[in-house]
Amino acid sequence: MKLTLSIIFLLLNSLLSQSQPIIYHLGLQGGASIPILDFSSSDLQKGSFALTGFTTSADAKVIFNNTLGGFIQAGIQLLPVDVGPLGYEKVKADPFLQDLYIRSDPFKIIHLLAGPVYQIPLWKSFIFEGQVGAGVFLSSTPYQLYKPSFFFMGPPYYEITPSQDVSFAYSASIKAIYDLTPCYQIALSSQIMNSKASFDFESSTRVRTDIRNISLLNISLSLILKLPTGK
Repeated sequence: MKLTLSIIFLLLNSLLSQSQPIIYHLGLQGGASIPILDFSSSDLQKGSFALTGFTTSADAKVIFNNTLGGFIQAGIQLLPVDVGPLGYEKVKADPFLQDLYIRSDPFKIIHLLAGPVYQIPLWKSFIFEGQVGAGVFLSSTPYQLYKPSFFFMGPPYYEITPSQDVSFAYSASIKAIYDLTPCYQIALSSQIMNSKASFDFESSTRVRTDIRNISLLNISLSLILKLPTGK
């Protein structure tokens, strides 16, 4: 993270020293957050049973000479849990379980990313943009209420409380941007984010650590405000 920010600072400082036209951008976006790979898997050992949810974020960019620049972005993802397959897999794995009802909150993932930006003007008012970023995830597992039915005796219910972790994250994204006016743009973006988080869960006898890969594909619509500063 420190190395990435240092590279961005040196790049921006070099570009500023050449007195090139500078344009600042402020953007808001929202759309679908799609779990991919292990994060959507229905495997009790490595999967998270996550379903497509919602993402929203805000970012700030600076572009020099209509080509190179840097960005910083903060956002949140909320993804529900597929409790049907989760309950089915837990019943299959426990010979004493007859049935299982699960109520679950969503996964919560807050991200903070920064990195370089490269823009290619296409035709008329269209621009193609690519970004790569690095930063952190603040991830929180959902609160879950379990109501099991056992073949013999067992507790009427039990809870799994949320666990949180801060982990390194990285991303790559592409955007198709259209100039609505000299000051406003709209964009359709596709962003892949990935991180590996460790979640600790305490019981009466031990602490269990679950390591989970969090991989997301965010598809968003953006509204962007341009703030040109001239040369």
